[in-house]
Amino acid sequence: MFTTNGVRADHVHGLRGNVSHTISDLSSLPFFSSCPNSLIEEMENAKIQSHYKKGQTIHYQGTPFFGISCIVSGLVKKVKSLDNGEDIIISLAERGDFFGINCLLSKTTSFATYSTVAMENSTIYFFDKAFMQNQINKYPQLAMHIISKLENYTERDELRILSLSKKSVRERVAETLVYLASSYGKASGKNCVSIPHKFSRIELSSLAGTANETFIRTLSEFQKEGIIKLKNGCIDVTDHEELRICMGAVV
Repeated sequence: MFTTNGVRADHVHGLRGNVSHTISDLSSLPFFSSCPNSLIEEMENAKIQSHYKKGQTIHYQGTPFFGISCIVSGLVKKVKSLDNGEDIIISLAERGDFFGINCLLSKTTSFATYSTVAMENSTIYFFDKAFMQNQINKYPQLAMHIISKLENYTERDELRILSLSKKSVRERVAETLVYLASSYGKASGKNCVSIPHKFSRIELSSLAGTANETFIRTLSEFQKEGIIKLKNGCIDVTDHEELRICMGAVV
């Protein structure tokens, strides 16, 4: 069973307007920081808040988008199911990121080309398509924000696809580690950054676009070369410069 935003009804706990967050919380998200208070108030009253536990699917590939969803807290992965049965992680999305945003620019129904899955407990705000299109007509600057956001997502996903199709396994694994270390890593010693445990080996290999066994073997190679250290399931990046060299040329 699905709600109007294409997510399972038994996963939705929040009700329209029945939320504990204040207007200042919504305006603290980068996308809304420059929006007028009147727009933020209307969006605050129109939002549907949902909570998802780690591992729960938020939106299924192939189901329609009836609005946009904004991540308020947590971490979400966008997963593409291929014809051969393989699943790959297209990208990670975090606080302030959206999915379904392209439906606002289409007169027909837009369908998800990927699934979204919570990688940790996450809170999502959903805004109905008709409501958002009405807000775009009232606030022209909102349209510019949306187009800019969509362009950024499109460019990022295109670079991601190029990387998966053009780079070697070693380059893709290195690129994945550099991305995770810079975005989510924590300092764990002099010139050392630790990639957190919240990423499983299967998720890491999916991000790199390779089989789990191949990913683990490549990690072992990097460890032998002194680029990373593997300890208690954790990945410590010890030679950032060399790891960046392993990424190869930008495609």
